[in-house]
Amino acid sequence: MMTIAAILAAILLGAAATTFVRRHSRVVPEDYAAVTVTKNGFIKRVLPAGRHLLAPFERIELILPLKTSLAGGCVTAVAASDGIPLSIHWSGTYALRPELITENRSQRLRGLPNAERAITRTVDLGLRRLVGGVTARDLFNPAVRDRLERQLSQVLIDKLLPLGINFNALNLQTIELPAEVAEALNKARAIETLDGAIRQVDPTTREVVRGAYRLDEILRWEQYFPLPARSAASRG
Repeated sequence: MMTIAAILAAILLGAAATTFVRRHSRVVPEDYAAVTVTKNGFIKRVLPAGRHLLAPFERIELILPLKTSLAGGCVTAVAASDGIPLSIHWSGTYALRPELITENRSQRLRGLPNAERAITRTVDLGLRRLVGGVTARDLFNPAVRDRLERQLSQVLIDKLLPLGINFNALNLQTIELPAEVAEALNKARAIETLDGAIRQVDPTTREVVRGAYRLDEILRWEQYFPLPARSAASRG
């Protein structure tokens, strides 16, 4: 049989072990990851959700949310190929994946709390490069927009995944034209509608109307564009 001294020793030992575990263990919440550092501040490891026993002098430096998040913004003064400056609103979803980081691990892990800043910078650069290859008018073509979204989404995936950021897909939202260009496009649509209606009447009436409203001159709708977009619009 165990003596009273042995029982007391076992109780004290158990209490000491429990105290040690409580003092040196940490719980990482569900849908989060933790980044720990050594006493010198060097990155040690990434902890998934759950309870973890930390080594002596090891401490948690960062708590990273792993749930899918929404990012968005507006890139201004984006020049289309015809020289028209645009403001383009965008949005997209992403999730942090610190386990995917294999190079420059310490620097990139510390940069994950600023993931949205990295996404915004990458979208800014990618939009300026891709939009520079199309005209402002083409950006309102659904097929062109879909192609740009796919291309830019792939650029973001390739650039951000090594940083531990899993970007899902980008959506182009509102595209804002300068006021004078928007007015020119509205005039162009109105004129094209008028010309289409006139083409439905008999030739004699058509010529009378075209002469009365100077349609041969008005139908050159590109004159409403500001320079330097005027020459590019006429080519389109």
